[in-house]
Amino acid sequence: MIRLPAERFKKLSLNHIFLGIVFLSVALGTITGYFLSQGDAISATSDTNTSNGKQAAKNPEQDTRTFRDFAEGTLKARPISKNLGEYVEGTHILVREGAVPVALTSSVVDLSQYENKDVKVFGETQKAIKEGWLMDVGKVEEK
Repeated sequence: MIRLPAERFKKLSLNHIFLGIVFLSVALGTITGYFLSQGDAISATSDTNTSNGKQAAKNPEQDTRTFRDFAEGTLKARPISKNLGEYVEGTHILVREGAVPVALTSSVVDLSQYENKDVKVFGETQKAIKEGWLMDVGKVEEK
C-alpha cells in the first residue's frame, strides 16, 4: 500500500519535526555565511569612492560629516580637582577669548599633544551637566 505524505507526517513526533527544522536552519545559515564571506571585503583604509562620488574618509580625523561642531582657542589641560569626589567633565579645556570655555574629551585624538597651542577643534557637542559646553573631539587643527 502506498502511503500519502500526510500519513507519513502523522507518525512523526513534534520533537523530530523540531530537530529537523533546527538542523536545516543551522545548515542553511552556515552555507549562507560561507558564501557571504567569500565576497570582496572593503578595507577600512582603502581609497575607494563613496556612492556619491566623494572620496571616503581614511580615518575619523578626516571625517567632517561626523564632526560638525567646532571651536577655536587655546587648549589647556584641565587642572586636577582638590576634591577627589567632585564630578569633572572633560580632560582638557579650550580657552576662548570673550566666550565660555569648552570642556573637551576625546577617545580618537590625544589632546595632550596640543596643550598650550592655539587650535581649532571639531567634534560633537555632548550634554553637559556642569560645564557650559562639552565637546567630544574628533579632529584638531593647529593654527
